[in-house]
Amino acid sequence: NGLLYTGGEDRNITAWDIKSGKAAYCIEEAHAARVKGIVVLSDEATGDDEPYLVASASSDGTIRAWDVRMAATEKPNPLAECKTQSRLTCLTGSCLKYCKLNILNP
Repeated sequence: NGLLYTGGEDRNITAWDIKSGKAAYCIEEAHAARVKGIVVLSDEATGDDEPYLVASASSDGTIRAWDVRMAATEKPNPLAECKTQSRLTCLTGSCLKYCKLNILNP
């Protein structure tokens, strides 16, 4: 989609337009501490050519999922958050997969 995502000491997630070299949009104060990792998640189930889900990890110990379509118009809230109680240093991922879980009650 022509965007490159960065994060850093400023706690922001910035999407850069590769062609122009300018910031397309920014999620300001995405975390309470520096952003240490970003993953753009593709959706194999829908075959969407324009990925819009981004996950970020921070040294504040949180992993957050964002719908970046909202970032261009307003300050988005994370779709999901996981508090790891750890000082994160990186994040990796690839795609979303849907599965049905059968949960057994003891």
